[in-house]
Amino acid sequence: MAVVTAVRVRGGRTARAEASGWEVLTALLAGAAAFLAGTDFTLARGLTVGGLMGAALAPIWIREAGRYRGAVLGGVLLLACLFSALALHTWRSATHPPTEAGVLFELMPVVSAAMCVGALLWGQRVLSPGAVVCLYALGSFTTATMGSRFAEEPWRFGFAMPSTMLLLGACLLIRRRPRKRLLADMTVLGVLTAVTALSGARSMSAFLIMTAVLLLWQHRPRTAKRTTSALLSLVLVGALGLGLYRALEGAALEGYLGQSAQERTQEQTQAAGSLILGGRPEIGATVALMLHEPLGYGAGIMATPTDMQAAKQGMSRLGYDPDNGYVEHYMFGTRIEVHSLIGDLWIWFGLAGLVLSGWLLWLATIYLGRSMSHRTGTALGIFLALQLGWNLFFGPIISSLPPLALALGVFLLQRKEADPAPSSARTSEPPRQRQAHDGGRARRRYLAAGPQRS
Repeated sequence: MAVVTAVRVRGGRTARAEASGWEVLTALLAGAAAFLAGTDFTLARGLTVGGLMGAALAPIWIREAGRYRGAVLGGVLLLACLFSALALHTWRSATHPPTEAGVLFELMPVVSAAMCVGALLWGQRVLSPGAVVCLYALGSFTTATMGSRFAEEPWRFGFAMPSTMLLLGACLLIRRRPRKRLLADMTVLGVLTAVTALSGARSMSAFLIMTAVLLLWQHRPRTAKRTTSALLSLVLVGALGLGLYRALEGAALEGYLGQSAQERTQEQTQAAGSLILGGRPEIGATVALMLHEPLGYGAGIMATPTDMQAAKQGMSRLGYDPDNGYVEHYMFGTRIEVHSLIGDLWIWFGLAGLVLSGWLLWLATIYLGRSMSHRTGTALGIFLALQLGWNLFFGPIISSLPPLALALGVFLLQRKEADPAPSSARTSEPPRQRQAHDGGRARRRYLAAGPQRS
């Protein structure tokens, strides 16, 4: 009997050692995937190192994708977009010249970003969301100096986004003490807002301020048992955004954000009568091109002189002078670039791109509405939702893909799992604390299942 017990003990120890080794290996893979997803190193034809790592891990994370609300729909939309891009390219090639880089050079960054999203979602099954975000941000730091405008303003065009992701991601590691996390979030947001405003980055300063205000609103004292409706929360976000836009416009015109921001704001306001339209005249080009070619252009396609003339006319209607070299060299020099995620997705993917844009906007809107009404949002998630909303209308696709990949990793929430914890104990916890406990239990169950689950 003693021998049998000894054998059982040894067997139990061996099993525990094997499980521990599997957990370490899985954690290392998830950490490496998160870190590489944040980098922007390109291997060939637009394929990034992070995208290659995500593709290598695809057999693992594809089986987990169904656990996330919206992930399957997003995958279907992406496949439809790729098919549409190739079909449009074949059709437009008869009348439009191809780009010098080719079709794959434009499609591969999108595919790489999708692979990174899958790897990040799986990484959160192994590591905590805060750890995944921090590793992603550290990876972003390694390529922050590679931007074409980094030397012009290092903080604004290099270190601002990685620093924001890293610091707000570190705050996510404070899981069981909501008050300490709130204090940490507000301190980080205050410091980042001051530094960003002094650098002249008006839009990002607005996102940081809005994040801080919405986070405080989310932690307001409870006056009733019912939660605030998501619609009312979104109305609050819209009103706050409008008020902050007016306030920052006035501050920039008065010179509080620096001389450079003051000069840019004055020129843009005088040109179109509005800071947004004056600062983003590409909106006029996008609308004009949509009316000119409603079905889109396809990836790897250049504009014709007729397309360029239509875009210039649309920009002229906003009071912008398009005959300054910007349209010819940036917007239509090497490919068609209209400086908005919606516009670029429509150009590359046609009507399927518009549907994908609507899905992204819906995700950001739902996240904000749910966060405000149920008090479950994080500072990082709110910031990413606000930035995604801005990039959809005013951000070029290439620079919008890295934060978009992280945003999707935050917005695609896990489906609820069966939990052995008593319901009475669960309902007594605050929503954010209960959410953290659920995630921790799910990760432990996932890792305990061993290689057969992954």
